[in-house]
Amino acid sequence: MNKKEITPLTPDKYNLIKKYNLTLDDNFIWVCKHEKYHTIKYFSHKFATKHSTLALLFYIHRLCYGKIKYFEENFDKCEPYKYNFINGFCKCPIYDMEFILHKPSNIMIDIRNLKEIHNMDEFKSFYSYLESF
Repeated sequence: MNKKEITPLTPDKYNLIKKYNLTLDDNFIWVCKHEKYHTIKYFSHKFATKHSTLALLFYIHRLCYGKIKYFEENFDKCEPYKYNFINGFCKCPIYDMEFILHKPSNIMIDIRNLKEIHNMDEFKSFYSYLESF
């Protein structure tokens, strides 16, 4: 198989890949290459074709499968946002998301901070709190 024969991705997934400057290596792994740093491997092309844009974004941010699954199943209660220093918080497409607005509670969740929750019981407590609204 060569790169011309790979399964195409959705436009949102390609936009995500472009945003994070990922390239497909010879082993069909999406990677980020920095001049001064080592190459970071993120996910296989097969993984990218099978999973949602949200899952890929969470995977880039090194979030566990439990967090991915919870937000995929409950994303109808959420809206994607990013922060712009001129306009503040702005709605955006999922591939460009930096924050998640939990609509019932009006809580803005920074996806980078989700990785600070290491314990599954702590995460269950977090989503139980969200679901209480």
